[in-house]
Amino acid sequence: MAMTALAPTHGVHLAYRHQAVGGHIGLSKTRLPFVTALDPYTVWRLSRMVQRLGISVLIPTKPVDIIAAGVTGRLCRIPTLARLGIVRRLGPYRRFAYETMADGVVVNAAAIKQVLQTDGYSRPERIHVVRNGLDTDALEDALKRPAHSTPPRWTVSCTASMIDRKGFDTLLRGFAYFHSLAGAPDARLVLIGDGPRRPFLESLAHDLGIAPSTDFVGHMANPYPHMAAADVFALCSHNEGLPNALLEAMYLRNAVIATDVGGIAEVVVHGQNGFLIRPDDWQAVGRHLFTLYREPRLAREMQMRAHETVRHSFCAMQMGQQLAEVCAALVETSRRRGRARAQQIS
Repeated sequence: MAMTALAPTHGVHLAYRHQAVGGHIGLSKTRLPFVTALDPYTVWRLSRMVQRLGISVLIPTKPVDIIAAGVTGRLCRIPTLARLGIVRRLGPYRRFAYETMADGVVVNAAAIKQVLQTDGYSRPERIHVVRNGLDTDALEDALKRPAHSTPPRWTVSCTASMIDRKGFDTLLRGFAYFHSLAGAPDARLVLIGDGPRRPFLESLAHDLGIAPSTDFVGHMANPYPHMAAADVFALCSHNEGLPNALLEAMYLRNAVIATDVGGIAEVVVHGQNGFLIRPDDWQAVGRHLFTLYREPRLAREMQMRAHETVRHSFCAMQMGQQLAEVCAALVETSRRRGRARAQQIS
């Protein structure tokens, strides 16, 4: 996300561990092992890359990578800007990574900054809120060419990794409860994504009696046409920052149902552009789906309000500009410190 936002106006290079993460990114990149936080081979390769490419800032995302980047940054005398996209409590390991090894932290929601401050992050002035940017060109293309089903059906979708944190089981139970309230033979649930929980979730859909109305479509390189064809987007996560999938669904004129976790309430206003629920509250999911199904005028109003909420505030260009400003300030601070050290030595 940070790379693609910065790429149009700045030179960027990705160092990645897993092929599944870096393989599909069409930018300059190098695959490295990142075996441990202090993997000497990775630190050596990173240092060589910094020198060869003239890198000014390192932007890691995971604690193990933040430590490796922090070591590299100290060796090469460049700053490290850690990214944190989800609410995390600071245990000793994360505190060392984010406080000691990073020169700054960028988060995508004010709620994440608040949790860091509440947890006693010693230098809150180092925490910068930069909201995620959306690929509006791709989203506009999907709005023009949605993947409508034949015959048309009232559709609820969710796009996420099928891991426990994303709460797909809550969504399935909520969709089953909605079916018990509405009947709704024309309704379907489209789940986009893959992950270790998928076999369990497929079994749960069968046990709940909604397997015929539930499509597990797996990972999609471009899910936007399917999301644009949906009426409702539901995200039942236990923990989030400000998830891109939710913002994309709002841009694609979906009414949204989402858990009130992380920074979601910063964009979803309950009863106005969507519905907020508590984690694990599958009955609320079902009730809100029933409301949107039975009241199409309300659903259309929420869809349009959702689109207007994110249309101007979450563009990739704005994200890139804000990130660039944060990086430039870190570089200038690092250079001032370098000049001060040089004066002390002389």
